[in-house]
Amino acid sequence: MAGTIYLLILVAAFIGIVIWVFARKRKARFEAESRIPFEDDSTNRS
Repeated sequence: MAGTIYLLILVAAFIGIVIWVFARKRKARFEAESRIPFEDDSTNRS
């Protein structure tokens, strides 16, 4: 019984995270952050 409750909690957490990640209001932020590795970082070099 405890295993079933634990599984349900994990499934609910997974679904919550998926909804949070794919929410429309966060799309612009995630797209901007996905371009960070490709930006020129010549100003940060020593």
